[in-house]
Amino acid sequence: MPIVLVLLLAGTWLLSGALVTGTEPLTVAVGRTAVCCLVLTVVAASSASGRADLRRTAGRPGTVWLLGLLGFAGYAAGTLLAIPRIGTSLTNLVVALMPCASVAVGALFFGERSGPRRAGGAVLACAAAAGYAALGADAGDLDGVGLLLVAAATVAFAVYGFLYRQRLSGLPPLAVLPVLLAAATCLLLPMSLPGLIAHPPGLAATGGIVVLGAAVYAPAYLVQHRLILLRGPVFTAAVQLAVPFTVRLGDWALGSASAPSPAELLLLAACCAGITLVTVRRERPSEPVPSGR
Repeated sequence: MPIVLVLLLAGTWLLSGALVTGTEPLTVAVGRTAVCCLVLTVVAASSASGRADLRRTAGRPGTVWLLGLLGFAGYAAGTLLAIPRIGTSLTNLVVALMPCASVAVGALFFGERSGPRRAGGAVLACAAAAGYAALGADAGDLDGVGLLLVAAATVAFAVYGFLYRQRLSGLPPLAVLPVLLAAATCLLLPMSLPGLIAHPPGLAATGGIVVLGAAVYAPAYLVQHRLILLRGPVFTAAVQLAVPFTVRLGDWALGSASAPSPAELLLLAACCAGITLVTVRRERPSEPVPSGR
């Protein structure tokens, strides 16, 4: 399941990157969110139990709007609005601190102790991912507002993971996600409307947004939220650090980029080592069975 998540999220990077070059970023964000919501709603509503779970989720409006803001609308808006101010690489560098943010948020507000092994692994993986992002950091002056936007988005998603697991763990992700995505679409639409009216997407871009939301984001969200429920936000955030490296290796394999440099390979190895410390469970030695007399 972690490998599937990494591959799906790598696909979102590649397709989203191609779309935002000619389309307003917030248009892409609201479009993919709405399409993903529609697809998952149709699937969830295809069974009686799914419809019942949708109603149960919708019956918690306070939680729905809060999680829709933190995990989807706020995160998308914060990261996408930061990119024009501080560049893609620096934005990704801050987002790479997600596992450390999850460790801190869990310890401070949710009583979750990660232990020195997992905390150290999160720091190592974050440092390697941040170093990788720094290799391609954009030139230009730092912008305080841009940094604040992406930092707030990163912390918001870290909080989202714990709140989702705490408040909606009794419902299947297939029933929860359509309702949360509907709330996120309503929150994103006012922000994206000026750009959508001024620069409506063309036919090709619209088709790309539909594919992005239906074929990539929908399964990615399902796997991501299943992992959050099974293994927790820190585990899921650590796994996702492998995504930029996967994209880089994919570009090389497809011939669209040169071979990774020794520095990139070293950072990849360090990131994988940190992810392993966070994600691999250490088996406890079995207690000896007392011998009978």
